[in-house]
Amino acid sequence: MKVSLPFFSVRPLVGFGRQVVMAILPAFLFLTLLFLQGCEQTHPPLKVGTNIWPGYESLYIARDKQFINPEQVSLTESVNATQVLRAFKAGQLDVAALTMDEALTLQASVRDLRVIAVMDFSHGADVLIAKPGIKTLQELSGRTLIVEKSAVGAIIMQSALDKAGLEKYEISVRNAPVNEHLKLWQDEAVAGVVTFEPFKSLLTLEGGHVLFDSSEIPGRVMDVLVVHEETARNRPDQLRHLLAGHFRALTFMAENRAESASIMSERLKIPPYQVLSSFESIRIPDLEENRNLLGESGGFKQQIFQLKQMMLNTGLLSQKISIGDDFLTDSFLPRADE
Repeated sequence: MKVSLPFFSVRPLVGFGRQVVMAILPAFLFLTLLFLQGCEQTHPPLKVGTNIWPGYESLYIARDKQFINPEQVSLTESVNATQVLRAFKAGQLDVAALTMDEALTLQASVRDLRVIAVMDFSHGADVLIAKPGIKTLQELSGRTLIVEKSAVGAIIMQSALDKAGLEKYEISVRNAPVNEHLKLWQDEAVAGVVTFEPFKSLLTLEGGHVLFDSSEIPGRVMDVLVVHEETARNRPDQLRHLLAGHFRALTFMAENRAESASIMSERLKIPPYQVLSSFESIRIPDLEENRNLLGESGGFKQQIFQLKQMMLNTGLLSQKISIGDDFLTDSFLPRADE
């Protein structure tokens, strides 16, 4: 049956529909935008892993002073760097605090690291410390040395042996994580330990004395924060929040030395006065220096290349690795207007 619609025609209806659509389109797009913002993906707290080291204490000061939001950042402390590396490689951490040589070792396997901050340079905090009866490095010949199985441990040990004119086969090396160094110090067969703060201070209290430290190899040992490229791409706001808290904590530490030392003393398990002295053997770059280091500083990149070559020459790196322009990034440092 044919239906007749005498009061309407197709053409006016189409024209009317187009006008209606054009009228309501801005409102529709606005409502759609609100809907998408409401459904925007939220991330869990950024999981940041460190071991025990004075150069990382700013992160814990930031947490204690609420400079970082626990809904945005969660700190996890491990007893040694090996645990941090394992957790990061297993995807249990989003950000890892590592020495640069550890980062280079990791880059050989994951190949997508980004260094987002330089936390400190060791200038005497990493040491070879000996028992009271050992007066010179040469006296370590034929003796037992405790060394953590890490790149930094190997660098300090090898540099000390080079200075003494000794070969590695002339000493007996026992690998042990840093959290066991104090206990192993009691072993009479042990002549010395390659360690770092706060264990350096603890062993000094036990009568140890330093025969070699990182101030003799300046720029060789540094600590950084690293992330995977995917984290850098997907969670920039949380990374900026973390670093803003870090630099705010550095300001607090400089302006409130006694209070900061008291807070850190509880975590580092050394007296406040030794906390302060431990910071004399590291240098912490501020925001401006971080911008220079991670930006277009050819000198810092050259420093990393030299470290990489040294690690290759000594067998600390088993293969050549590529360090591209995106290995260092200043994208997450606080901006000038923050």
